[in-house]
Amino acid sequence: MDPSFRDFKDPREALKALEKRKKELEEELERLVKRKDRGEISEEEFHEYKGKIEREYIEVMDRLAQLRFIVSGGF
Repeated sequence: MDPSFRDFKDPREALKALEKRKKELEEELERLVKRKDRGEISEEEFHEYKGKIEREYIEVMDRLAQLRFIVSGGF
């Protein structure tokens, strides 16, 4: 997981960084699917890498939800 709450003084900066990481993970998954389709990686490797990407994506989405709540002043 790249960005952490502690790396930023302003929650809006963290929100930006997490949105950027979300996009990177989506692009990474697209590239992975293309590699599998071209036969560059096995089905087993595909599922292994896909699982790692999905786990990080879920973490990023969870943190994004938390930060959106914080930034919106939803206390």
